[in-house]
Amino acid sequence: MATTISTNSKNYFDKIKKYLNNKKLCLTSSFNNGVYTLIIFNLDEVTTHYLIQKMTRHFHLTSQLEPLALAA
Repeated sequence: MATTISTNSKNYFDKIKKYLNNKKLCLTSSFNNGVYTLIIFNLDEVTTHYLIQKMTRHFHLTSQLEPLALAA
C-alpha cells in the first residue's frame, strides 16, 4: 500500500520530507504543476493513521489544514 502526501508549499514539503526521511521510510518525491508530492511505500493502514497523527502534531496542523497537507 502506498500513501500520497501533496502540498503546494515548498516549506511544508521540505519539512515533511525531512521528517519522513528521519523515520527511515521508503519514499519518492516529485514536483508537477505547482504541487509537491511525496509517495510513501509499504505502509499498512495502522502505520498510515499513526504517521498522519504524528505529523499533524509535529507540524501543528489544524483539523482544517490536515486534509490539505496530508491528502492520502
